[in-house]
Amino acid sequence: MEGTSQNVEPTSFNKHRPLEDYYPMTQKKIGKVYIFNQITFNEGGLQTKYAIIKDCYDIQEVFQSLKFDVKCYSDLSYKDILKKQLKIANANFSNYGCLIIFVLTHGRNGKLCAADTDYYPDVYWNSFNKSSTLIHKPKLIFIQAPSDEADEDLRMQPVRAVPKTYFIPEVPDVLLMYSCFDMFISWRSLVTGSSFIQCLCKEFQERAENTDALTILTFINRAMSLDFAKSLNGTGKGSRNAVITVSTLNKMLYFGSINK
Repeated sequence: MEGTSQNVEPTSFNKHRPLEDYYPMTQKKIGKVYIFNQITFNEGGLQTKYAIIKDCYDIQEVFQSLKFDVKCYSDLSYKDILKKQLKIANANFSNYGCLIIFVLTHGRNGKLCAADTDYYPDVYWNSFNKSSTLIHKPKLIFIQAPSDEADEDLRMQPVRAVPKTYFIPEVPDVLLMYSCFDMFISWRSLVTGSSFIQCLCKEFQERAENTDALTILTFINRAMSLDFAKSLNGTGKGSRNAVITVSTLNKMLYFGSINK
């Protein structure tokens, strides 16, 4: 992205901040990424989300390059999602600095769609309190779940955003990002993937070494609302894609050398 070469190293503007202002990303591994990837649906007349295939591939590629361990779960039922969440909660994260969860699916009426039913998104963070090895560690959740509308081959197209009511984590040290705000649109393409995930991957790849997490999310929002709108119709008018971010983080989060 234009201008990324002028990033300021974090040590230059944070060198006088005490270490307790940062999450100590000093573990053996930077973090663990879980992708809940819903492509096909058994009920409710939902269309197959082919665009997710590209998104899932890019998430794995980018975060593995950043030295994260990545695990992908595809086309799970609601019962199996709960089982996987319980397994994550019971896992040992002593050697990991953070946890990241991606949810790629359809959404409707404030809920996310599993293979067999709809469910509320708080299942992804309610189990965090059960994990003693995740206490005081940052946990990031990215939800790409626009409502179901017909995909069109090889074309970017808008899909209506959901939900109207957003679930906000009460768990500390959580950063939650929804792909789109109510009454805005979320762009996706069968070939290039969704604008949210593609911008996220690009910004993390270019900035993760020297930019804090909340600032990276700000650049993701800017890229979606400006760059994609301009590329789609030349003016950006009528095609804005806005995200919503909720944070209970209480320290600065760097994935790069600030803590090394």
